[in-house]
Amino acid sequence: MKIKFIHLVMAVFLLMAGACKKGGFLDAKLASDLNETTTFTDSVRTIAFLTRLYTNVGFNFDANRWEGGGHPVLADEAIPVRYTGPQNDAILMASGALSASSTNVTKQAEVLNNWKLPWENIRRANVFLSNIDRSPLSAGLKKKLKAETRFLRAWYYFQLVKVYGGVPLIGDVNYGIADNIDLPRSSYSDCVDYIVNECNAAAADLPDFDTQLQQDYGRATKGACMGLKSRMLLYAASPLFNGEGIAADAALKSITGYANADLERWNKAAQAAKDIINSGTYSLREDNVTRRGYGFYSVFLNRYNREYLFGGMKAPNREYENNLLPTSRTGSGRSSAPTQQLVDAFGMENGLPITDPASGYNPNDPYLKRDPRFGNSIIYNGSTFFLTSSNAMVAVNTFVGASPDGPAATGPIAIPGYYWRKMMVEDGGGNTDRCYPLIRYAEILLNYAEALNEYQGPTTEVYSTLIQIRKRAGILPGLDDNYGLKSGISKADMRLVIQNERRVELALEEHRLWDVRRWKIAEVTNNVMLKGMKITKTGNKLTYEVIDIKPHFFRPAFYLFPIPESEMAKSPKFVQNPGW
Repeated sequence: MKIKFIHLVMAVFLLMAGACKKGGFLDAKLASDLNETTTFTDSVRTIAFLTRLYTNVGFNFDANRWEGGGHPVLADEAIPVRYTGPQNDAILMASGALSASSTNVTKQAEVLNNWKLPWENIRRANVFLSNIDRSPLSAGLKKKLKAETRFLRAWYYFQLVKVYGGVPLIGDVNYGIADNIDLPRSSYSDCVDYIVNECNAAAADLPDFDTQLQQDYGRATKGACMGLKSRMLLYAASPLFNGEGIAADAALKSITGYANADLERWNKAAQAAKDIINSGTYSLREDNVTRRGYGFYSVFLNRYNREYLFGGMKAPNREYENNLLPTSRTGSGRSSAPTQQLVDAFGMENGLPITDPASGYNPNDPYLKRDPRFGNSIIYNGSTFFLTSSNAMVAVNTFVGASPDGPAATGPIAIPGYYWRKMMVEDGGGNTDRCYPLIRYAEILLNYAEALNEYQGPTTEVYSTLIQIRKRAGILPGLDDNYGLKSGISKADMRLVIQNERRVELALEEHRLWDVRRWKIAEVTNNVMLKGMKITKTGNKLTYEVIDIKPHFFRPAFYLFPIPESEMAKSPKFVQNPGW
């Protein structure tokens, strides 16, 4: 197999790094002279080469991938709206029409990017590691930068393994553009071990949150390594990979997961998360005074905080606002909008699901007294958002005929009645200090609760871990201080609670797509008619009707994405994923 690495000259690496300045050396004349020798014998250029590796760490969050919905529309949390562009892979998969060959067609190919971008950066990491020792940097700095690079390489390997299963492990080998790389796919077990071992090794040589220099914030830390290890082991313990995979062929079974289930894998996942918790380094941002659940809302707008183990640094901009807010709030409304299924997943302020008769949910006033994360994540009819022309927080109306944010009175309803609020700046300003939430402490707590429940059942520690998240969310404690969690439930019932907690806490953070797959429930959650809310206003009365918006299809092959056909053609040793 000749893996489709993109061979870029050093000038492109450095021009895209955007972080190195030394007497204008990035002008065209000087950049044209760059090569491995001139790059790695210069300290600034060496660091800039590594900085380039950070550019794609949050590639699934990038604005240009929101056109048509991006990854959220591959799960049941979002619907693509007002999309008129080419049928990219996100749309094709959601409609059930994706094939391995379709990933070669379009510039915006979601599935192709899942393959291409990680491999590009794994190669960059190996180029860096094979050249850094010739740089004039100090021994201590070289040691740290090598550790950063090993973490980033593990990060990109994880992006491959979560999507495809086992991939070739090439170690430190730096292949050239002319090399014919005829390698088989490594076993899933070997890939997991490699990622975990690289995280352990990198963590030993990296600072933690408190010892990292402020100007280095955003670069890999010990906590980032521990967080990636936690996520990798959680995925490895999950049904899709832990003995319940979809492959029938014996060889594919070992490539796409573990052939046999092992409960001990849940214990390893629990311990990895517990190590982070016990470090005392990270904490949830809590503020239920400004407004209920404001700590949850504000954590996404401030990149420097103790809830982020790893974030994708972005320059202040309005990419989310421009793509996801309603048109009245300077947004285009062109990308994705929350589904009714996601809205219904948010419980009530007492912590009970809306399906519980004791919750107090009123379908004739469906947004009253909901879990505060609902109002902090989703703009719904009547909720307020800053309106520049009024210089105030003004209601957004999404009922039929409400211009410009509601659907038209006639014709197809493209908007399901909701817009995203999560991660959006409310004050109408042009900039934000936001960064991509790649690994945050709330996820670690949820990882721990899930793994511990699967290993030991709903212990007191499972409850106390979930209570931390619910308390920060602004949910009321109730008379029993359980924040809506019912006592004495079974492991299976607690599993459903935790799955829903991940759904609402981590919405829009690129988790749901992978969660429903690793749990092997996507055939239920994603093989559905996506719903919206049609709101009709007559006088001062509003009526609510849940309506069909868009069918979403899922077949078992979608549990693992197809390796692009163009890559399959390059090696007789390579095997395609089941069903493709």
